[in-house]
Amino acid sequence: MSVNLKAERLYDQIELVRGVGSRNRGQLCIMSFVAYLAGERHTDHPRTASLFIHDFAIPLNDGIPTTLRQQLKPFAPRIIGTSDGHDLQRAAVVSQMMGEVFPKAMRDFAHSLEDSQPGLRNTPLFSFAGSHNSAPTGSIASHIRAVRDADEQGQWLLLATRVAQLFVALVLCAPSPAAQQWYWAKALELLDRLCDVGADHRAATIGSEKATPASVQRGSPVLAAEHKADLQKIERRPMRKISQVFRAVRDFVSA
Repeated sequence: MSVNLKAERLYDQIELVRGVGSRNRGQLCIMSFVAYLAGERHTDHPRTASLFIHDFAIPLNDGIPTTLRQQLKPFAPRIIGTSDGHDLQRAAVVSQMMGEVFPKAMRDFAHSLEDSQPGLRNTPLFSFAGSHNSAPTGSIASHIRAVRDADEQGQWLLLATRVAQLFVALVLCAPSPAAQQWYWAKALELLDRLCDVGADHRAATIGSEKATPASVQRGSPVLAAEHKADLQKIERRPMRKISQVFRAVRDFVSA
């Protein structure tokens, strides 16, 4: 039986659910599925996974509808081994993606603008109020502010969570099925890009003498990972900041 066929059968047997799930029932979240594939204990915090990817994937998993959630399954094996010390690079990837998402969000939710909101007129990206209070994730505007604040404070893991929550809100509040599909495709594309960071290095390390079969099977990190507390406090390094994306969008809108 081919590896691909085995994977397809395994995916068919697993249902992605909110929360950590149960292996006995074949119900797992995306991260407990990663732990299962990596040979770790039942947990939604597998050692093998990047903290940044973890904090992005969990809100997506828990916030989106059941049908869409199943589309996260193919990413589980790709997340294995991403605890590799490259999470700051993953944070930079977010800025690139937001440069593609924010202009469309401004167009789709322009009807929610509230000119009276103080302190927002100089940043049009944040000036739409987000009147979709029926969505469990709250207003679009509040989520974008949360993304901005996490970026400005250099809280990269919080940034991962806030961006995921923004994507969930955009998917749930999308003005049309086509827009919903677009935002969800972008969320999956971002997860794809995050998994790609360091992929060549991981492949080379796994293929080296330093990586024993046991360490790969158990999903142990192949490189030293950044601790969560250290990552949150780490001094900013040169990268394309989301604030630069904000200015670019503002200039685009004002042109």
